[in-house]
Amino acid sequence: MIRSSKSFLLPAGALLLAWGVLGPQPVLAQETEGGAGEEQAIEETGEPQETAEAGATAAAGSRSSDRGRRERRPLLPGSTPPPTELKWVRDHWTPWSPPDPESFPPDAVLHIIVPGDTLWDLAELAFGDPYLWPQIWNQNRYILDSHWIYPGDPLLVPRRPTVVTEVVPRGPEAAPPMAPAPIREDEVEDEVEPIQAPLAAAAPATPVAPDYPPERPPDDAHAPRVAQKPVPLAYEVDIRCSGYIARKEKKPDYFIANQEEESKVGLTQGDIIYLNRGRNNGHVEPGTEYSIVVRDGEVYHPITNKRLGVYYKRLGTVTMIMAHEDTAIARISMACDEIRTGYDLVPLQVTPITVTEIPPFDRLDVLQSGKPTGYVVHTMDYVKVAGTGYIVEIDLGYEDGLKAGDFLTIFLPNRPYDKFAQLRYEFDWGGYRVESPAQRKAKIREYPPKIIGQMIVLTTEKRTSTVKIIRAIREIEIGDMVEVH
Repeated sequence: MIRSSKSFLLPAGALLLAWGVLGPQPVLAQETEGGAGEEQAIEETGEPQETAEAGATAAAGSRSSDRGRRERRPLLPGSTPPPTELKWVRDHWTPWSPPDPESFPPDAVLHIIVPGDTLWDLAELAFGDPYLWPQIWNQNRYILDSHWIYPGDPLLVPRRPTVVTEVVPRGPEAAPPMAPAPIREDEVEDEVEPIQAPLAAAAPATPVAPDYPPERPPDDAHAPRVAQKPVPLAYEVDIRCSGYIARKEKKPDYFIANQEEESKVGLTQGDIIYLNRGRNNGHVEPGTEYSIVVRDGEVYHPITNKRLGVYYKRLGTVTMIMAHEDTAIARISMACDEIRTGYDLVPLQVTPITVTEIPPFDRLDVLQSGKPTGYVVHTMDYVKVAGTGYIVEIDLGYEDGLKAGDFLTIFLPNRPYDKFAQLRYEFDWGGYRVESPAQRKAKIREYPPKIIGQMIVLTTEKRTSTVKIIRAIREIEIGDMVEVH
């Protein structure tokens, strides 16, 4: 039987119609709390959020207005949402009802909250232990939610808690029992007599000094007082990875004689090495540390051009593991740069730097007359200009009274203006004679020096020192002058 072309098109049209009615339909995103509808749409359709929303729009109209609700996520466990109702109190916005700072006692330690503060950080500053933050919150219960504190609100900071040991000595030398806690007047009834302490717990004849010195209220007791976070000025790695200037070139007694991996070019932290000395001719007890150094050129004074010595760069630290009769085995415990077999070892001397207070820095300050002065004579890694955090060398050492932890001021001599580079011009233009105006010269030739930075001493040699720049307001170069603070 022969069929016409129309007879073939009818079954195909029926199949397309059935597929359009019974085929897969787009899955609408469920409107559930916390954004669970998005995850369900992705799981059922295998498509991202945007694809599922496009299908929902085609089937049931536009739902773009609900997109913000579907993107919400639940809070983390233990978190609380921020307060929504803020009010203007004195000079800032806050949801709480903070007391007036003038209502605090004159001897109270008051802190005005600044952006970035948390009770956790304030407890670490005030008590040395961030886990004591409830002590601060307990004194400021107007804060209803400890997760949210607002800049401008006052905080009453309690005194540092005194920790009493639980170990009590036995025998006649035992510590006297603690005095009873004071009783509040509102908690004592009229008929009840005050509790008397037993005779054995009588206070000693000699009064016991408190654990902390009494604090004198400041002149302005209610002025905002913000505790400054201690910032380390120099780290141990600054010393272990710095350098020094030796006046005379001398071969150290120790050096890296061999390495564990024969084919390795360049050693680094963790590699095993062998030294040229052992128990019979060296100090190689396990745990002894040496500094790896390499000769890095000669240093000449930038002003006098005299030779100051040889600069040795510290590349890392070696720790002894095992000593034999004439050799020793060690491990590279710190690597600051590439290390090679044959490099020298010198005794490691790391002086802890303890800084109680940073001297104030003022670019308009006047130098202290009579203090030793010197020059920046070398920069680490041959940098042209140095800034804050750079390590440099100066021509003052322990013979000049310097020691680790001392501060120096970096300054520049203030030359007269007529010594500066001047632009001179003289030409004819448009029928006029144009030339640079005459410059007046002052009779005063000495002006206050320009203060440009501050540095701290890391290590000292006889006539040189390695220092770290801790503050710089402009570039520091070789030849800049320094003065001991």
